[in-house]
Amino acid sequence: MVYPVYVILLVLVTALERTWPGWLLVYGQGPHLVIAAVVAIGLVGGPVAGCFGGLVGALLLGSVEGAWLGGVFVGYMVLGVLVGVLRGELLAERAPVAALVTLVAVPVVAVIRLLFAAPPSPGPWLLETALSAPYSALLAIPVFGVFKTLAALIEPE
Repeated sequence: MVYPVYVILLVLVTALERTWPGWLLVYGQGPHLVIAAVVAIGLVGGPVAGCFGGLVGALLLGSVEGAWLGGVFVGYMVLGVLVGVLRGELLAERAPVAALVTLVAVPVVAVIRLLFAAPPSPGPWLLETALSAPYSALLAIPVFGVFKTLAALIEPE
């Protein structure tokens, strides 16, 4: 069963995202590693695993954030399901695809969160999203590699 491994990896990725070193920030912005992990779970495990990864990722982020959480849950779970459903038909199970999907997913999830709780000023929100999307996409490659490798070790095809 690979689901407990997904939970452990999501806990580690959430901890890494929330404690990202200041010297690795790009204009004060860190990557969205949990989004990259949800994309990886959806690509590796399919829609049910993607929805599960989105739920667990949202719960973990909710435990460390003070923001309105409805948008986090909806955004992450929809992301996981969509990536899982499109896996195989439109999305290949490869690291560059995970990076490209993460590049698109960061702004989409940010817009979904925006619908639930608008920021006081759109300028910083837009800048944060524009900076964190490519950074997250770059780091989605090793995140995908870890998730795919461990899933293959635990449940070989």
